[in-house]
Amino acid sequence: MRVLISDFSPTTTYPNSKFTFNICSLLFIVRKTSLNRMNKVSSTARTVYLASDGFGQPLLEAIEKYLKEKSGIAVKNLGSEAYYDAAANLASTLQKDESPESAGILFCGTGMGVGIVANKFDGVRAAVCENTMAAKYSRAVNNANVLCLGKLITPPDEAKRIVDCFLSQKFIQVPLDAEGKPVDWWTENTEKFLSTSMDGISKVEERAKNKK
Repeated sequence: MRVLISDFSPTTTYPNSKFTFNICSLLFIVRKTSLNRMNKVSSTARTVYLASDGFGQPLLEAIEKYLKEKSGIAVKNLGSEAYYDAAANLASTLQKDESPESAGILFCGTGMGVGIVANKFDGVRAAVCENTMAAKYSRAVNNANVLCLGKLITPPDEAKRIVDCFLSQKFIQVPLDAEGKPVDWWTENTEKFLSTSMDGISKVEERAKNKK
């Protein structure tokens, strides 16, 4: 039997059916389910900040378009300016972001200039990555939260692969090699060391502050 929404009255019992439909309740359930799904997507979206200098802007634009096509990622373009200002702007913005899942991607000619400046900010761990394994290791070992790419070094297609590896790799999670197998140097001792490494870095940052 075909039942159309237009067939419903506020409360309807259909012949040869054991069910009584309450259209108001049905619509409420559908609406609530849709809102829950929307809220879930919104609340779990990972924020990725982008910034560049003039050299890096074309690569930023390519990666921005690429990321916007993915679900679960909220892209925020902070603009293009001198590499030191772009790095400082993104780093300070990331410092204010309370989500540990948020990340940044900086672009300049080589990726090195923005990386040097970004690493002057407490809590920012910027890594220049020129291949996918470097991206995986920067996350698995160093818990990097900012990826630095160079437009003069890395073509867009390779940059997309690097970005994917950087964003998908977890801290203290064994990285996989090019064949999809766990790297052979990863051990329990590796994980034990890494479990306290962030505390060690924080202490180094505090000592550096006190010497100023």
